[in-house]
Amino acid sequence: MLHRLFVLLGGAPAEKSKVRIVEAAAKPRRPKRGRDFQRQRVYDWEAAVLSPTRGGKLSLGACERLIEEVFRWHEQPSPLDRSWRPPALGDGRGRRHACGSREVIKLPRWARTRVIVLHECAHGMSGDGHGPGFVRAYVTLLCRFLDHDRATLEASLRSHKVAIAPFVGPGP
Repeated sequence: MLHRLFVLLGGAPAEKSKVRIVEAAAKPRRPKRGRDFQRQRVYDWEAAVLSPTRGGKLSLGACERLIEEVFRWHEQPSPLDRSWRPPALGDGRGRRHACGSREVIKLPRWARTRVIVLHECAHGMSGDGHGPGFVRAYVTLLCRFLDHDRATLEASLRSHKVAIAPFVGPGP
């Protein structure tokens, strides 16, 4: 879409200023993301229930191995599939926050704990920010890789008013 820009052209003092209409191409805009409506609730729940920064810090190599183990378990690629790769791991230099997607997970030093790595892996498995799908993936990973009890986690999520997608799978 083109925007009209009004450019004032300065003339000689005796002449009147002239206005010229210039057509300029609009800058491409990023697609708007929906509001991450429960992000703070998830962070508050983590702080109260999981203490994500407590516990032993992992080396970058240990984080990489955990990420690969999580995505192999989740995606179950064929052993013959030579093109399969887990998300790349960035060391998070110059970052204040950890971030995760299916393509890359970036972990500053303070974020190299099992809980935070699983949090970022859950982002790579869902596409809804900190929404119900993310929370379901996160709970599943916490149960599978840290031996948390699903019913206990879900009860604590309800008490913190965090929405979670329905569980689909075997019973308790």
